[in-house]
Amino acid sequence: MYDILRGTPLWVYAVFFILTYYGVRACFKSHESKRSLQFTPAVFVAISLVSLNFSQGAAIPLSVYALGMLAGWVLALRFYSYEGVVRDGDRLVLNGTTKVLLVYWGFFAWRYYSGYQAAMYPELVDGVSAVATSALASGIINGLIVGRSLRLLRFFKAGTGARAPL
Repeated sequence: MYDILRGTPLWVYAVFFILTYYGVRACFKSHESKRSLQFTPAVFVAISLVSLNFSQGAAIPLSVYALGMLAGWVLALRFYSYEGVVRDGDRLVLNGTTKVLLVYWGFFAWRYYSGYQAAMYPELVDGVSAVATSALASGIINGLIVGRSLRLLRFFKAGTGARAPL
């Protein structure tokens, strides 16, 4: 285990600490702008789409990724609490939650594990099951992130009420 951690590039630790920083910030009452709710999911989706394995063609990874995104989006509707969210001008006031931190750590853990597996077992990376599993996991995690943001963005259309429309 020590050899794995020692062999990890420094930029990976930087990404981990950045994700942890934003996840810990979400644990406390915070203000979210419309722009951050649009930008954050776009970054996660872009990273995932670039890292999908297209060795089996584009149909398998993209369709499994889309299915995972849909499943993650549905989970986001139930996983996150939208109670107590209030619009304050051009920002939303959100109660703190550890769920964002857990999802960010899940994203990091999956990307780290995928990279580790690719480095240790390169012969298995191009298999259909590895491609589909990677696309599904990335899709579910990104669906959670995108679903939360889309649901919160609806508060900007809903006015200042305490509940987001379905």
